[in-house]
Amino acid sequence: MKKIATSLWIWIAALSVGVAVAQPESARPPAPAPAAPAPAPLPAPKHFSHTDHRTRGVDVEKCASCHAIDAKGQVLAPAAQGHAPCLDAKCHATDFLAVGDQARKRSPAQFAKASAFCLGCHETVPWPWKKPTTRVLRSYENSREHHVEMNHYEHTQRTKVTGCRGCHVVDDRSFGLVAGTPGHAQCGTCHNAKDYPDLTMKACGSCHQRESRASYLQGLGIAENRPKTDVRACQTEGHEQVQKRQGRPVPCFQHERVEHRTLNGSPVQCVSCHFIVGDKSKWAKRRYQTLADLQLNPIIWNAKDQQHESCGRVAACHKRDVDPVSGARCNLCHAEKDVF
Repeated sequence: MKKIATSLWIWIAALSVGVAVAQPESARPPAPAPAAPAPAPLPAPKHFSHTDHRTRGVDVEKCASCHAIDAKGQVLAPAAQGHAPCLDAKCHATDFLAVGDQARKRSPAQFAKASAFCLGCHETVPWPWKKPTTRVLRSYENSREHHVEMNHYEHTQRTKVTGCRGCHVVDDRSFGLVAGTPGHAQCGTCHNAKDYPDLTMKACGSCHQRESRASYLQGLGIAENRPKTDVRACQTEGHEQVQKRQGRPVPCFQHERVEHRTLNGSPVQCVSCHFIVGDKSKWAKRRYQTLADLQLNPIIWNAKDQQHESCGRVAACHKRDVDPVSGARCNLCHAEKDVF
């Protein structure tokens, strides 16, 4: 009994001075699994450059060699030909072979280079067994080397175009503009061999003119999208510019609402609110013919309270918001002090 008490006392003393008592292997808790290494960040996308390919001996003036026209007169994206333009150039064959888990482990540097190439057109790095999602850019984001120019006012007067919504196509569910519109599909409605034989979709240079959109507009003295307009549409270039200038979030107008896209069950045409774009008698000393004109001048005009009339009295949705007697809520739409 005395020996047992002595052993017990020694064991307790050992615990008090931090001496570890050996435990059987089965009683020990399992060691934590090593943390999985964080995946390497994807490289910045390497977008296609006509200028760069010109220096490599590619005849970029032959648009049809990559941008083929289908039987219906529609312009096909290069990817619609199964990457053939890039593979035929014998420049990027190794990039197509350098994606995949084995390639990433075998040659990380080559995998990173190939990933940057893929991300120029796709949302994620495509794997050989997965169909990648094609990147759809907004029109102003896709004008790094060329800008699109056309006489917008003349197009509003064409009888074949079924109103503004014939080109500015709205999704029936989200009420936002369908990605890629206005685009080749809408232009091809009129620009075909029958109606405009000299201005078919093969005449790329009639709309796509050399020099980036940003450089072209800056050359015209347009550093900011509609600089004298303080009512901005949400998620647009102009709204982003105003927020950057103000250094804070600013209110914006949301087109993507059933109340703003329809009236009495019928589609609302753009000129219902942007009436100055299609009404030459309202221009005064301004011009609304080219796309550059639309970047410089306001497309919402409130002379004689016309715009407040359409928002608050004709549609009657915002009667209290635009009525100063009932307490107008100007900051519902206006991003900053009206300066025009």
